[in-house]
Amino acid sequence: MIDLDRFIVELDRLITAVHLYDELYCDDEAIKVVNSVSSQAFNIIRFSMHNDIVMSAAKLIYDGKGYKTKDQEYEYLSQYNLATKYEHFIDGELQTNRDRIRTLKESLNVKNYRDLVLAHNDKPTLTGESELPKHNLETTTLLELLQESRLLFFGIRLKLAKEQGETSLAVSGCNVVRSGVGYNLVRKLKNITNKGSRRIHAQLL
Repeated sequence: MIDLDRFIVELDRLITAVHLYDELYCDDEAIKVVNSVSSQAFNIIRFSMHNDIVMSAAKLIYDGKGYKTKDQEYEYLSQYNLATKYEHFIDGELQTNRDRIRTLKESLNVKNYRDLVLAHNDKPTLTGESELPKHNLETTTLLELLQESRLLFFGIRLKLAKEQGETSLAVSGCNVVRSGVGYNLVRKLKNITNKGSRRIHAQLL
């Protein structure tokens, strides 16, 4: 799997995760259902999903070239590196996607929260000596950003495939529906709890 394919796979995973988070934790009916099953368990899942989404968005969209140690240099699988590597494929249409990505990126604050709260145990931040950084990620804007990135790099991938004479790709097109996983879970949980309630009611009669 080449770097473009791996990046697109990671984007797709993150897009699905954002939809799932939105459907479970940003919908009043869903919150009511999951809390009726186990509020403690779903709060742990919510916290883990939130952190994964922030970390993944920062790694894919916001990180730059990489980093060096005394012995080795590491390259990130990041939007920056891929856009630089395949810049000769970016035509006017794809540049429009790139410009939208830049605007959306600038509207969101992710890196400080990722760096100081999630990636490292920054002592002044965690002990309250320094102000706790906040991110302003919102699912609609984040999904728009991820979709624009997906369009950009899938467009590049198609051009690369044409140049190399490839007849199939390891990744799907941009029309795959990645929402609905959370709603399906909520519906099934609701059916289970309703059946349990009817069973208990029948036993009490």
